[in-house]
Amino acid sequence: MPRLAQTCTHMVVRRDIVTLSAEEQQRFFRVVREMHRRGWMDGFGSMHDHISHQVHGSDHFFAWHRRFLRHFETLMQEIDPHAILPYWNWGTYWQNPLADPVLSSAFFGGNGRPGDNCVTDGTEALWGRNYPNKSCLTRKYRYGTGTGSFWPMRAVRDVMRTTQTHAQFRSRIENGAHGIVHLGLGGDFETMWAPVDVLFFLHHAMIDKVWAEWQTHDPLRFQNVDGTDASHRPVTADSIMPFYGEDVGSTLVTNGPGYCYTYDDLPAPPSVPRNKPKVMIGMNTLANVTSESFGAEAPAQDDTRGVNEDAEQPAAADPPAADSQLAEGEQPAESFFARGKNSPEFDDDSFANTRSNSQFAEGFYVKGRNPDAKFAKPNHPKHTAKFMDFAAPQPMDHDWLQQSHYDPLEAARMQSLVNNVVAEINAERRQTLN
Repeated sequence: MPRLAQTCTHMVVRRDIVTLSAEEQQRFFRVVREMHRRGWMDGFGSMHDHISHQVHGSDHFFAWHRRFLRHFETLMQEIDPHAILPYWNWGTYWQNPLADPVLSSAFFGGNGRPGDNCVTDGTEALWGRNYPNKSCLTRKYRYGTGTGSFWPMRAVRDVMRTTQTHAQFRSRIENGAHGIVHLGLGGDFETMWAPVDVLFFLHHAMIDKVWAEWQTHDPLRFQNVDGTDASHRPVTADSIMPFYGEDVGSTLVTNGPGYCYTYDDLPAPPSVPRNKPKVMIGMNTLANVTSESFGAEAPAQDDTRGVNEDAEQPAAADPPAADSQLAEGEQPAESFFARGKNSPEFDDDSFANTRSNSQFAEGFYVKGRNPDAKFAKPNHPKHTAKFMDFAAPQPMDHDWLQQSHYDPLEAARMQSLVNNVVAEINAERRQTLN
């Protein structure tokens, strides 16, 4: 596994992927396609799946995923030193995700095709995967042809404004804005091996950005965390993160040693002096590999070298042309790194008959299991005279919340919050129209 640098020799800025130039977008797509070809996406999916119970429903959530993203970005930069991980601002098209260019063929593709749910358009079209079994990359939208609404950034910032502790903020974001995207896209994206889909990393870069913005509200948030881990032990800046063996405090400043990034519309974090991060290689007892082996070079292969919170319908971007010791009685798990054959490609003639996501987005609304859920596409020429309320995201399924290590009670509280915010947005829109 690539170790983090102890100094920053080059600072990068993570940006919304739709704001990148066509050349920058294509650079990113080339890199992730090469990562997939090497089998690295399977490795990330396996790693996240094996460790999920320790980093979800736990106050390691933010710090661990920040480190996980940096791990991904570091491997990107082994392929192309100039590659930077962008984020997906799902808050821009929260009320109609089908219109989001990120879910179009110009970017990551949309819903899986009927039958096998394989993703058939975008940069991940017909991707195969070997974890957790040999299959295609899948998405299965929550309501058949629709994802349902996501969270508006106004609701996210309500949580920022009203939450003082790290533990509370983690719980509210994880069980609200974070979870609804995973559930909405479905398929592999709603599982704990979701990192087999590159879009996972852009979604979590957005979650990381939300955490970074909340940190800016109080300088102490760059120094301290609170809460408990999956075993109900206190989590502090000195706590050791699962798998990585590094302390939580090493993640708290994005422009600090080893991380070396900021976000495009956030101020740079303050310089917070810290001791050299504690690194405890070999502490991982989840599998029969050490953390050093994950991300090791695959067999020799050739390398390839802004938020508008409540906008009703922003204009779409132009499409871009060594084994660790197991505890007594512990069973060895699968390796975190996929070796051997690369992930297969799934290719057959049925792709030609699959409706694209852009076609689905042409509809004025999509009905899901809730017959009253309508996802408006404002300014439609046939409906300009008829006002339609935006729909709040529907409650997340209780069974899915439990099996995915979420907190159903917190999810219910967050559902009430987002319902109120969407009601406020609709009331303001009506007043404007009147």
